[in-house]
Amino acid sequence: MLSNIGHVSVTKRTVYGIFYSTMDKQSLTRRAALGFIAGGGMLLVSESLAFTQTSARRKSDLDTAADANALLGLVDTSRTAQVSGENDTATVYKITDNIGSLSESDIDVSVVKLVTQDGTEVTSPPVDATVRNTGFGQFDVDISCTNKTDDLGDSYEVVLDFSATTDDISVTATRRTSPRSYVDISCTFDYGDSNNYRDGNDGDAPQPTDPSGNIENPAAVNDDDSTTAAALSSGGQEDLKVGYSLPAVDETAAEYEMIFDIERIQIGSGSFGFYLVNGAGQQLTTRQVLATGTNSYPFTDSEEQQIAANNDNLYLILDSDTNGKGNRELEIDYFERVS
Repeated sequence: MLSNIGHVSVTKRTVYGIFYSTMDKQSLTRRAALGFIAGGGMLLVSESLAFTQTSARRKSDLDTAADANALLGLVDTSRTAQVSGENDTATVYKITDNIGSLSESDIDVSVVKLVTQDGTEVTSPPVDATVRNTGFGQFDVDISCTNKTDDLGDSYEVVLDFSATTDDISVTATRRTSPRSYVDISCTFDYGDSNNYRDGNDGDAPQPTDPSGNIENPAAVNDDDSTTAAALSSGGQEDLKVGYSLPAVDETAAEYEMIFDIERIQIGSGSFGFYLVNGAGQQLTTRQVLATGTNSYPFTDSEEQQIAANNDNLYLILDSDTNGKGNRELEIDYFERVS
């Protein structure tokens, strides 16, 4: 049997009591809340008839209210939010703990997707959400760029999943920031993050599996600034072999190319070169020899098909091929993948 209240329909089987969320905040203590749901589910209905989804140990599932008086009070603060780079953060929501017992570790928030002003959706975006305890039952939700995925730069609505869980109660919600205040987000791929490069001494990128030589100042290749460079070096009898993870490419692009701006090459008899592999180490392109200055390096049709097939699993391998005498040094001001 269904009981109807305004536009709200609830089943008698799962809901045992209905309480307005405008009740005095003191009545929403954890003890009172648990008392309300002792026999089953509890539904908090705001004046706008939005729901609050909660569940007790019996796993009664209900919807979640948006106003600040719900068990998990959510207030959109994205109006002036802006993320201007990988080291920047912006607060997009404030959370009020009306349960009365939540800690920072009890609350989880994740970015589901971004939506541009023309309606384009960016799923699995390079943006993380973190929860920060600001005291007195208040928490801020901050967003920031990750260092592991593709570049990003536009104004977006941010779609977030919220959950708060204790031993006795859980609350879940999905919220979208206001369409009247799109959040400016600019993220760049950080080649210098240790997850994104690998050499003989540092870096965690999977490829190459047998690195040799060192990368100094690996993040320098992020910017075409003509003032700093990443130095790749290998001495003695050992040739150089290092790698960078590449951001995902558009698998439908008409063509691909790599652009390198190389300031200096020091090598005896031989050359520096590059090629692309996937995470399993399968070589996707032939080795091309690098030269000083700014140069573009295209790929053949068959190589472009291989790149497209591995569009989100690409690694750049830089190596030297010499007769084994003398130091090998390569200074790269920047490189970029163009699709």
